[in-house]
Amino acid sequence: MDQQQKQNLNQAAEQFTDSTQQAFRTLANRTVSFQESNLKLTQNFVQNWIEQMHNLAQGTRDATQNLQEQGQRQREAAETLSEEATNAYSEFLNSALSFYQETLSTATQVAQDNLQRGAQATQQAMEAASQAGQQGTLAVSQAGSEGNGRSRRRSRSRS
Repeated sequence: MDQQQKQNLNQAAEQFTDSTQQAFRTLANRTVSFQESNLKLTQNFVQNWIEQMHNLAQGTRDATQNLQEQGQRQREAAETLSEEATNAYSEFLNSALSFYQETLSTATQVAQDNLQRGAQATQQAMEAASQAGQQGTLAVSQAGSEGNGRSRRRSRSRS
C-alpha cells in the first residue's frame, strides 16, 4: 500500500472515529437531557401529589372540626330541652302538691272546729272532710290530667 492510501485510510479512520465520538456525545447529551426532563417531571408529580394530600388532609380537618362543633351545639340544645322539660314537670308537681296541701289544711281546720261542737258535729265534720278529700283527690287528678296534656302539647310543639 502506498503512502497516499495509508494517509487516506488514516484520514477516513479519523473521520469515522470523530463522527462516532460526536454521535456518542450527542446521544449522551440527549440521554442526560432526557433524564433531567424525567427527573423534573417526577419531582413535579410528587410535589403536586403532596400538595393534593395536604389539601385533602386540611379539608378533612375542617370537616371534622365542623362536625365537632355541630355535635356540641346539638348536645347543648338537648341539655336545654331536657332542663326545660324537667322544670315544667317540677312546676306541675309543685302546683299539684300545693293544691293538695291547701285542701288538706282546710279539711283539717274544719275537722278541728267540728270536734269542739260535739259528737254530732264531729260526725258531720268527718263527712265534710271526707268529701273535701275526695274533691281534692279529684281536683288533683284533674289537674294532673290537664298538666300532662299541657306537658304533652308543649313537648309536641317543641319537637
